[in-house]
Amino acid sequence: MVFFRSGQMDKDRYSTLGFSSQAELDDETGLWPTAFALQDPTERAWQQVTDLVRRAAGL
Repeated sequence: MVFFRSGQMDKDRYSTLGFSSQAELDDETGLWPTAFALQDPTERAWQQVTDLVRRAAGL
């Protein structure tokens, strides 16, 4: 449902946080996030990650 790919493994400049089709992030507009780049996330970014993971889990 949620995955993390370290950029260090691929020598990329950012890591990736993503969501599978099982995540409950569907939006009535038909457009919703499936992956995000993470590079030195701020506290606000971590709060957004927390909110997205909770939504994906249906909490």
